[in-house]
Amino acid sequence: MIYVITQFILLAFIVWPIANLKLSMLGLLLVLCAMLVALSALMTNRPGNFNVRPDPKPTGNLIVHGPYRYIRHPMYTSLFLGGLGVLFFQFSEYKLIAWLLLIIVLCLKARYEEKALSLHHPEYRAYQKKSKAFIPWIW
Repeated sequence: MIYVITQFILLAFIVWPIANLKLSMLGLLLVLCAMLVALSALMTNRPGNFNVRPDPKPTGNLIVHGPYRYIRHPMYTSLFLGGLGVLFFQFSEYKLIAWLLLIIVLCLKARYEEKALSLHHPEYRAYQKKSKAFIPWIW
């Protein structure tokens, strides 16, 4: 639960306050990509199966299609991209530090989640070998 709370606090710090925004085409592209990845993940992994907490739902299914075919944590990827996009609109050293901390928190959360998913879904280890954690073909 600490991962979720920390994640939301860091996200709030990155986006708040929404003032003095500077137009950035790169920032806009990153935010739009983040929204596309998040929407794709939500359409693939329906709310009844989706969980903000890193613990698998007892009746949850392992989703390995859609964006999950390539990356195991598309929602985390969308947060990485969206947070970076916001930095281009409203940069500060504090927001950069919060974004870097968000990456660390989400990586730790993903590690915890993957251990839990491995216990809950025996086929998860094979899926891990076929997909990347956050960025297709890279990481």
